[in-house]
Amino acid sequence: MVNTLAHLAIVVSNIDNSKSFFELLSGNQATEPHLVESQKVNTSFVTIGSTNIELLEPYGTDTPISKFIANRGGGIHHICIESDEFDNMIKNITDTGVRTLGEPSIGAKGKRIIFFHPKDTFNVLVELEEA
Repeated sequence: MVNTLAHLAIVVSNIDNSKSFFELLSGNQATEPHLVESQKVNTSFVTIGSTNIELLEPYGTDTPISKFIANRGGGIHHICIESDEFDNMIKNITDTGVRTLGEPSIGAKGKRIIFFHPKDTFNVLVELEEA
């Protein structure tokens, strides 16, 4: 089993302004914003070292990400762990009593993802992504 930190997600109100900052910070080009309709977000990734920062901009006004901005003004949203044993990891984690937030869906990179309930993961929203 190989698990790696895939990305750290940050909620932003303006993805273009945020891209510019993280491009300067990392010295790398960010990906062009991409709409992920199932999650109701525009996303852009920028590589820093061996991991990525995912910028999340709300798509619409009544979405989880727009509510996050309204309540917190943006900021760190979740961490994502990539696993080559996606289904086994879900089973092993949920067998310990950790709840998921819904069923697996397709994420920004076209891979299966699932989120674990932050009340069960030490107040950190954790995303698991299929390698």
